[in-house]
Amino acid sequence: MSVIPYDLVATKMNFWYTALKNNWPGQAEDTRKEVEKEIAQMEENQDVLVYYNLLKFRHNLQFDYMYSDPGANLDARFDEFKKIRDQNNLEGMLEYYYQFFAGMYHFRQKELILALNFYRNAEKQLDSFECDELEKAEFYFKASEVYYHMKQTFFSMNYATRAYNIYKKYDTYGERRVQCQFILTGNLIDKMYPEKALINLHKALEESNDIGADHLIGSSHLNLGICYNQLEELEKSSNHLKKALEVYKEGNHSFIPKTLFNLAHVKAKQAEWRAVDDLYFEGKELAEKNRNTYDLAKLEMLKGLYLIHDVDLIRESFKFFKDNGLYADMEDYGVIAAEVLEGKEKVRDACEFYRIAYDGRRQIQRSGIVDEI
Repeated sequence: MSVIPYDLVATKMNFWYTALKNNWPGQAEDTRKEVEKEIAQMEENQDVLVYYNLLKFRHNLQFDYMYSDPGANLDARFDEFKKIRDQNNLEGMLEYYYQFFAGMYHFRQKELILALNFYRNAEKQLDSFECDELEKAEFYFKASEVYYHMKQTFFSMNYATRAYNIYKKYDTYGERRVQCQFILTGNLIDKMYPEKALINLHKALEESNDIGADHLIGSSHLNLGICYNQLEELEKSSNHLKKALEVYKEGNHSFIPKTLFNLAHVKAKQAEWRAVDDLYFEGKELAEKNRNTYDLAKLEMLKGLYLIHDVDLIRESFKFFKDNGLYADMEDYGVIAAEVLEGKEKVRDACEFYRIAYDGRRQIQRSGIVDEI
């Protein structure tokens, strides 16, 4: 059996990583299989083996995210991933990938503070080795996501803009350009500028159709549905969310429970209770099957708020938000819960959730101050 030079295998791994960043699942999977075969014949090189194991973790994390996989055990995979660093002295590029991919894992688990800590460590490594601007763009994009979910609008828009300005130089990164637009428009919605967000979202939908990327078409409709919901244009919101759901179901995408939750929320505003009930149970079944504790917590909040009027069940969801540092959810859903309870003349309970929303806002402001120090 002939020995394959390690630099040739490393070059193929670079293409594998490029396929992952471009979201080319077919090419990424084919290249992974090729690399897996060649590793067995490769001349010995510990750094290349470490690189392979790091990329394998990133590959599995991304595929589990794109395609709901109830058999995936992310915790066990992350335990194996941590051993890479425990058993090797990582420096430069390899240390960057370890920190970066660990941040992605914690973001996927909605452990935002942990994700941000790993991203900060990764950013410190970015200047310690030679990398092209596309790698920096990938980091900026991922950082913009976690800052967006923490409602750190300035940081999120700054990183998303930096990423977009790099991606727009490269024709093959159309998907990332659209995803950057999602982050930018999400921040506009948070800042109560839904009219401005709509312009960007319709453009994103047009570009998604041009690319022919179903998951981006679904996300465009999902974000349009959320935006129209904020504008209280409920029929338009419902129509876009239904289109998103249709696209996601065709691809068995992990965003199905999220879309079911948002559609159920709109239907609750429209007092279509049978639809709310059906959407809740469909979403709960999928979230439990996929071990999606975040969407499950939101669905249980919806159940307690609209279907069975159980304040204790709502409190359990907010405990989950607080325990996982999901302060934006505490603020946003705290106000929603308070307004609904106030409408039912449950003033004391409403005051409790207004306080929870205020506490979420304080935590967001505190985390912003820490970032500026």
